[in-house]
Amino acid sequence: MSTDQIIQQILQKRPEISREQILEALATERDRTGGLIADATLLRLVAAKYGVETSNAKAHSRELPINRLIAGLNDVTVAGRIIAVFPPRTFEGKTSGKYASLMIADASGVLRVMLWNDKVSPVESGALKAGQVARFAHGYTREDRAGKVELHMGSKSSIQIDPEGVNAEDYPCLGRFATKIRDVSETQNGIHLVGRVKAVFSLSTFTRSDDSTGMVLRFTLADDTGEVAVVAWNEKAEELEKTLKVNAVVQLVNARVKAAQNGGFEVHVDSSTFVKIA
Repeated sequence: MSTDQIIQQILQKRPEISREQILEALATERDRTGGLIADATLLRLVAAKYGVETSNAKAHSRELPINRLIAGLNDVTVAGRIIAVFPPRTFEGKTSGKYASLMIADASGVLRVMLWNDKVSPVESGALKAGQVARFAHGYTREDRAGKVELHMGSKSSIQIDPEGVNAEDYPCLGRFATKIRDVSETQNGIHLVGRVKAVFSLSTFTRSDDSTGMVLRFTLADDTGEVAVVAWNEKAEELEKTLKVNAVVQLVNARVKAAQNGGFEVHVDSSTFVKIA
């Protein structure tokens, strides 16, 4: 379908919208994606924003940098260094299945990758590990609850570990995107930190309102700019209680920052946070 045909579809179904408005929206999407995605694909995304259904949007088959991804694309290929691997989980409903998630980085940014059903196998077997470079081909992009773009890998997708034609040096480690501790100055989700453990406090338990028992472990993390209190909850607290030592180097991926009761801020770690101890 040509770009003009897509524009005509939008005009027919939404006559209150002018051709000039559509072209302005197209120009905005073109600037946002740096010219890497065809106008026909971008127009389908514009149509979807206006509530007009067209055929599925497709991106170029070439690899796209993470910061050029937008929600609503199909047949997307991205390469990156794996900086976090989260354990598989199951779900039930009209259909049942399983999923796992990763976080990857290229020179332009960080992206969550969702693996569905049979694509979970490399996580279950341990074949996919933090630190590897991998190519994720023929995925599709969606927007998460926070409005961030994520890549989904379904039945038609494929994963290549240490793929040919990819220079591992082009894909940075977590430190490139880690926040300096001095910059932990507001409540936020999805923060990444790298630091050295200065102190570890004893694991403690508490009783929830439903009379179930929870666990919490506190420790202090420092880098060359300062230090911050870290609070680990429940299974993460139990996991870290066995492995965390003073002077260990720790990477936190996808942690949360909350205001501390005594002023300032503290970093919270739970099942949605990936922790790597060096």
